[in-house]
Amino acid sequence: MNFKNLIYFLVSFIFFFQFPTVGFAQHKKNIETEICNKIFNFEFEYTYQMPQGYLASRFGNIHNASFGGIIKSKKNWLYGMDLSYQFGTEVSNETAQNILINISNSTGTISNSTGSPGMVILGERGFNTFIKAGKLLNLSKNSPNSGVALMIGVGFLSHKINITTPESNVPTLTDELKKGYDRLTMGIAFTQFIGYYFQGKNRMTNFYLGLDIVEGITTNTRGFNYDTRLVDNGSHLDVFIGPKFCWMIPVYLSSRDQDEFIYK
Repeated sequence: MNFKNLIYFLVSFIFFFQFPTVGFAQHKKNIETEICNKIFNFEFEYTYQMPQGYLASRFGNIHNASFGGIIKSKKNWLYGMDLSYQFGTEVSNETAQNILINISNSTGTISNSTGSPGMVILGERGFNTFIKAGKLLNLSKNSPNSGVALMIGVGFLSHKINITTPESNVPTLTDELKKGYDRLTMGIAFTQFIGYYFQGKNRMTNFYLGLDIVEGITTNTRGFNYDTRLVDNGSHLDVFIGPKFCWMIPVYLSSRDQDEFIYK
């Protein structure tokens, strides 16, 4: 991911959505100005997460789908909460080769109950939830409900190596034995977001788009890894970074039909 291109894309979005009619409005005698509303938004989010640090040697890039809600106050303060599900199919070659090495045969395969090569699929699964707060920095009087959003949050992070045996006939990888290899990790986490937040005047187009960062202070909850035969109870710093897009469905809490717009 080229972050320079991402920043350029965000800036282009700001100018496209925030200032499309400024030049035209300067020639009108009566300018329609939207008031700043208190709005509750249902959120449907997608984040393309790129693991950093030691996690980059374990997982490839990850998809994160979220659902939540966020309130924008009349003074453009933001308060929200979301629940997220992580899923990915990319596990590093080093992890794939080493984590199951003790139960692999000389050809690198794992035998099923009949002695034939069993099917084993590795991936990533995770869950996280955050309580968030932030500020919307308005850039135009004509769009007081839109601007640059800055948010921070605190919550919970969990992830693991997902081990799947579709045929369910690999005796060395029963559901209980998988726990010795999956590195189930949990802990407190923090998040930061910066991007463009748009509430359309027609109430049909509402979204935000920007850069999302997650840091987790986590521990392997299994405590012991079968492949290394070592205790693993130390703390780790887990970092994910990537672009986030959120589509919002608004419920206006303070709009007044006759005073929805002010004419100057």
